[in-house]
Amino acid sequence: MPEIDLTISISVILAVCAIISPIATTLINNRYQLKLKNLEYQQKEKESSFFYRRGVYEDYLRCTGKCIAHPTRENIQEYGKIYALALIYFPENLIADLESLHTEIYEERWDSANSGLNKIAPKIRAILQSM
Repeated sequence: MPEIDLTISISVILAVCAIISPIATTLINNRYQLKLKNLEYQQKEKESSFFYRRGVYEDYLRCTGKCIAHPTRENIQEYGKIYALALIYFPENLIADLESLHTEIYEERWDSANSGLNKIAPKIRAILQSM
């Protein structure tokens, strides 16, 4: 039976471990860093989306209120711009109320438009609080 020199065997094993260990550590660390970066990116994307959507809700309420209180040409134009965004970003359960309020504004029925805005505002507040 061939003799195995224990010192050489141990030296070879230690050399292989010394080479493999840093490589394995680097691979594990890089994988962790990549997952962490992806989570950070997703979080920033969610925050950005949240603040944009919140801005659309707030701008809609602000512009609609200005349009109803002071129906000048500029206020009506500003309302028209935000109305289109509101149709995109508001949930389905508010679209009917939105369209009804838009009709009231379009037909210049300011009292009923004000009532419609007062009806929509608490719903929007509830949505913003749940976000």
